[in-house]
Amino acid sequence: MIDGIAFQTRARTVDHLGREQIADCPTAVSELWKNAFDAYARHVALDIYDGDVPVAVMSDDGHGMNRTEFVGRWLVVGTESKAVDDRTPARDRNGLPVRPRQGQKGIGRLSCANLGPLLLLMSKRVDQPYVAALVDWRLFENPFLILSDVEIPVVEGDDPRQLLEQLPNLARKLAENVEGIGEDARRKRLESAWTDYDEAAWRQFDRESEGEFVPPSAAILRAIENIPFSDRHLANWPVFTGEAPHGTALLVSEINFDLSVQLRQDVEDTASHASRERFFETLMGFVDPFTKPKPGQKDGSELEFSYLVRAWNGEVPRTVVGGDKKFDRATLERLEHQFEGVIDANGRFEGRVKAFGNWIEGSCIIDPPKDLVLPRRADSQVGPFDIYIAAMEFRQENSSHDKLQHQQFLELAKLYSGFMLFRDKLRVLPFGRTDNDFFEIEMRRSFNAGREFWNHRQMFGRIAIERGRNPNLKDKAGREGLLDNRAAKTLRAIVGNLLKVSARRYFGSDSGVRETQLPEIQAANKATRASEARNKLRSKHRSEFRTRLKTASKAVPKLAEEIRRSSRELRIEDVDGIAAAQNSLEQFRDAANDLKVPGAPKNLGTLEETYEGYKGGMREIASLLEQMGSRIEARIEAINPAEPRELLEKQIQRNAAQIHNRIKSWRSTLVDLLKGESERLGSLLQERNKLFHAEAAPLLARFDRDETTYIDCSRALDAMRLSMDQENEQIFVSYIGALRSLKESIDLEHLAISDMEEMAELRIELERLNALAQLGIAVEIVGHDLQDFDDIIGSGLRNLPVDVQNGKAASDIRLGYEGLTNQLRFLSPLRLAGEKVQRLVSGTEIADYVEEFFRPALAKTRVRLIATPAFRSFSVFDQPSRLFPVFINLVNNSIYWLGTSTSGDRKIVLDVVDGDIVISDNGPGVDPEDAARLFGLFFTRKGRGGRGVGLYLARANLAAGGHRIRYELPSESMPMGGANFIITFRGAEFSAG
Repeated sequence: MIDGIAFQTRARTVDHLGREQIADCPTAVSELWKNAFDAYARHVALDIYDGDVPVAVMSDDGHGMNRTEFVGRWLVVGTESKAVDDRTPARDRNGLPVRPRQGQKGIGRLSCANLGPLLLLMSKRVDQPYVAALVDWRLFENPFLILSDVEIPVVEGDDPRQLLEQLPNLARKLAENVEGIGEDARRKRLESAWTDYDEAAWRQFDRESEGEFVPPSAAILRAIENIPFSDRHLANWPVFTGEAPHGTALLVSEINFDLSVQLRQDVEDTASHASRERFFETLMGFVDPFTKPKPGQKDGSELEFSYLVRAWNGEVPRTVVGGDKKFDRATLERLEHQFEGVIDANGRFEGRVKAFGNWIEGSCIIDPPKDLVLPRRADSQVGPFDIYIAAMEFRQENSSHDKLQHQQFLELAKLYSGFMLFRDKLRVLPFGRTDNDFFEIEMRRSFNAGREFWNHRQMFGRIAIERGRNPNLKDKAGREGLLDNRAAKTLRAIVGNLLKVSARRYFGSDSGVRETQLPEIQAANKATRASEARNKLRSKHRSEFRTRLKTASKAVPKLAEEIRRSSRELRIEDVDGIAAAQNSLEQFRDAANDLKVPGAPKNLGTLEETYEGYKGGMREIASLLEQMGSRIEARIEAINPAEPRELLEKQIQRNAAQIHNRIKSWRSTLVDLLKGESERLGSLLQERNKLFHAEAAPLLARFDRDETTYIDCSRALDAMRLSMDQENEQIFVSYIGALRSLKESIDLEHLAISDMEEMAELRIELERLNALAQLGIAVEIVGHDLQDFDDIIGSGLRNLPVDVQNGKAASDIRLGYEGLTNQLRFLSPLRLAGEKVQRLVSGTEIADYVEEFFRPALAKTRVRLIATPAFRSFSVFDQPSRLFPVFINLVNNSIYWLGTSTSGDRKIVLDVVDGDIVISDNGPGVDPEDAARLFGLFFTRKGRGGRGVGLYLARANLAAGGHRIRYELPSESMPMGGANFIITFRGAEFSAG
């Protein structure tokens, strides 16, 4: 007889498929965000609240679920809808286009067990009752329970705000899974299962180190009895507040370490810091930020899907991760190295390349490896995909970026660098994290860092695939990468070849492009560094001069009065009196010598008056000393000493003692300086000596683990030695050269100062820039607090009622807010994130805004502002808060200078000439001699109210968006015969009418 026996499913199966299956907490958050995306949510947020028991809330505005769907789908593991391409009905898409489904296995929802053990789920469909359920995932950790023994309490209701009143009933029902209330057979199974589980936990408990033992059953009941959920935790879910008719919220208590540590920025132990870094690098860029935006889009994602993680300390939120805090394609396009294109189904790349700031002419074509056999079967082939990479040089001396730009991108790289993978514009994990080297970037680099070039820490990039074109590139069950099938292996081989060939052809040490361009770049950067060193020395010299002058100016009058008094009281009656008088005179001369202030700058500025007073006082002292010396000489002749040699010997002794004292003082200073420098140099040499061993140890460890061969490890060590030797050479050779110059009595400081004195005009501008530097310091000091206020203002604007948000007052506030954050960002680069709202801005919008802004001024000055149809028809994708101030500044300048004109017909024209925007007037124009300096900082010809900053900032604002501005002298091609400013907008569009 053959029996049919069914599988028995233990409750622990859910734990295996959920909490234990997902790689880590941020990966679990990513899975839940994808579920919200599949539910056609526009917004999803993870809010982490502090309190006696911290709580995390995942909420969205997706189509939600009713009771039938919750029971029939959410509570069914491996729902079949995830395995087939069932298109979501139009009524559930919330007005959005069809989205490619992200879920595959129907177990992503179980990942919420990774966030914390106790879950309150609430979901609502439009015009239907809400459904809510309470789950403690620890029930599924009991290996003695059958899955069917666990019952999840579910409730329905009409008003979501009444849900919390139902919590006690849900809690009592959930507790029955532990207490064994119910029919006899189930009660006995539950009692037996929890008794066995508690005893097993006790046997595994470490009595010496783990403190008080709490049985698992008691821990669950304690949590159920003290559920911390409140109105505060639902206050940001629009369904609960009545602002949205549908959506889902997951409330989690006893949250795990990775979530709770986001609440404590002041905790800086190694584990906390690593957790926060991993959380950020996993969730930032969840939606592909590398896609070029189309006109009218804020970004290039086309998904209308935003994500946000906030940490709440009291009532103040802090953004941890969010769509409005990420980098974007426009930011990266300013990087000096670019590599972008498409790989077709034959593995062939075609695209374009930018190296050291210059685009390489013609298309770049790279064929797949010759030894790669491309799979053609439907279940293993790789379809077309896109690739984009932006990168920079690690060392500033090799970079085509200036020092400020290079520093900005270095700061950006600390947060956002890496090589990612996106499927249908959503991020695939763990690609892009520092511990993932699927494409063997770091492995190849270990062989020859210069030749292979690409490095996770200096590159921003991604591969973009689509499920429809690449169905064989599937995620592993735990979302820790792609299934290692033939398609994944082929992808790795194609991309690895692209990175290798592009590095050797364009960017690495073997490339002809680097060999051609690098010497010129290095020479320019060397000159820049030399200029910075001269400026530093000049500043030091000027500071020392100011200090000495201040001290000497106070001492000179006192010394002059002391000389006058001593001269009045001078009495020389005999030989002893002669020696005393000579000694007094010599001391006064030494004192006057000590008050000398050499090395006066040519441009004294505010020190001019003080210096003139000091020089007058020193001249008076010289005159007094000369008179005193003449009186002493006259008395010596009158006394006619019998032993004049004895007087000379005493004078020699006095003078020698004075010289010896001064040398002794200098010797003491020199010894201290040399000792300090010797210690610094010794420490540096010791550090550089140890560095190679520290860097080589990981390679040796890889060899010990059989992760690399002897030959590969040896080559990597040779490459490391060469690179480190070059760094050491840069550090020590210049130092040795300076010492040799000193040995040959070459006065380096005098040479540098003499060189600087020939740059008087440049020094004047630098002094003005020093004033701006003080403002930069102030912005840097308050930058962190401004960040928090920025978050609060942005959050407040977004939380205004929709009708208020769409009003003109709110629109003006938002524009001013964006402009303020942009200016703060300009003063303190990368300090303020702010919300960078980009959209399509039309010429009509600009013209109307400027006309409204200057309506009173135009009427007062009788100036006509004319925007031609061509201007009104142009449009550009950028930040309004970046563009509007530029036009405001240019039109304001035209109004000012037209006010000086005697012409009765005063006009300003906004027009288009040869694809460029022109702001033209019929005023006096700009003197041809001033045209070259027009955009320089502090340059102005205005007789009143001019600071010379407006045009400089206009150029800086436009450059931030990739645009350019120039001045054009009057010509027949210009609309008017006065001033003509030409703006070349990157990506501008022009249409007829």
